[in-house]
Amino acid sequence: MPNLREIPVGFVVKQAKEQKSAVEARPYRSLLTAWFQQNHCEPEGYEALRDIDDHFAPATTNLQPLVLLPGCVLGRFRTNVAYANQLVKIIREIHRRMNIPQEVSRNATRPEDIRQTSWTWPHVMRVMKRTGIIDEKTTKAVFGALIERILGDKVKPNSIRRTRIGDYGIVDLYDYTISKADQDVCNEIWELFLPLLKPKD
Repeated sequence: MPNLREIPVGFVVKQAKEQKSAVEARPYRSLLTAWFQQNHCEPEGYEALRDIDDHFAPATTNLQPLVLLPGCVLGRFRTNVAYANQLVKIIREIHRRMNIPQEVSRNATRPEDIRQTSWTWPHVMRVMKRTGIIDEKTTKAVFGALIERILGDKVKPNSIRRTRIGDYGIVDLYDYTISKADQDVCNEIWELFLPLLKPKD
């Protein structure tokens, strides 16, 4: 017997998607937004809000994929061209920040132009797994091949999947078992993925 005092999020999403337009679905969306914010679980709520937004989003058939992404990339991050292209741009931006020349970094006037010496691909892999962008069963070799495909001629073949930089052991650890430094790096990287994960206001 369901608890009548608590309406499931899935039910609210279903009701929103049954409306004729995004305008008519807005009250349901606003209700969910308020609930997620009040309960401090906005990241968990992003998927529900995205589900409503995607239902009413116009088709973008004229977009061309920057890169054809493999099956380890899940759902809309692979099948929706707009999301897939945004993912490609984020990965390329992460690579750029990890490889900014030291002399350029020293003279940087913007935070995004400072070289990120503590970021590694295992950190990126952890974030992508935990946000549902890539499959939980993705291995280091498969992940490396994905990054190499996205970066193309910016990296040498097999350079990511065979690299010994970073500890891939952190990818699947529980939050309480990784160091504060690693957690901080993952949070910094997670913020770059936010435009891809967070629904539009």
